[in-house]
Amino acid sequence: MGSFRVIPAIDLIDGQCVRLYQGDYQRSTTYPHDPVKLARQFLEAGLDWLHVVDLDGARAGQPVNMATVKAIAGTGIGIELGGGIRTATHIQMARDHGAEHVILGSTLLSNWDDLPEWLEAFPGRLVAGVDARGGQVAVQGWQETTSLMSLDLIGRLEALGFGRVIYTDIAADGTLGGPNLTQLRTVAQATKMDVTASGGIGSVDDIKAVASLEPLGVTDVIVGRAFYDGRISLKDLARC
Repeated sequence: MGSFRVIPAIDLIDGQCVRLYQGDYQRSTTYPHDPVKLARQFLEAGLDWLHVVDLDGARAGQPVNMATVKAIAGTGIGIELGGGIRTATHIQMARDHGAEHVILGSTLLSNWDDLPEWLEAFPGRLVAGVDARGGQVAVQGWQETTSLMSLDLIGRLEALGFGRVIYTDIAADGTLGGPNLTQLRTVAQATKMDVTASGGIGSVDDIKAVASLEPLGVTDVIVGRAFYDGRISLKDLARC
């Protein structure tokens, strides 16, 4: 698929691999994978980048699973980390524990005035995480939906200097029902930032469908539950 990249995901609660259904903490599934061993398997298969979300951190508003993040980073795999990153101190903490890129979500709104300073202090390391429910931005671990439209926020983030956005369609996330290609296409056409797709991937065909949007600027796709539920194998991920 050319330069298009498939990024496996590890979401953490209490140091364990979990997946949520549509962002609902009450509808979570815990998987019997050791996060560090799993990261090593991804790396050995040729997947050199990993999407890690500290779900405890997202709910608490501060990083929680940093010991596990550090252990995962110790495998040598590249990590982009999100969840509970609210301050410059949190960003530095994430970096100190091995995260190469740090994903900002809720803090994009709550700390808007600080973003220029952070972008300057951590050049090329910050990624905008825009999570949307019905086209509206959701924050606080997806527990609160704002009135702000995701396309408006994406435009403002691009003007501010972000170079990449991870766009998650919450309604699709964890459902295995396929990505919202219409909305993803709209997002990609609305920005010059690199767009990473997240949510709804249930098959290799879904990955290929997202990859078809690469000419529009969709550069990556995140795969979570489909791998853990056995719908997409490690070999499939590596082959894509």
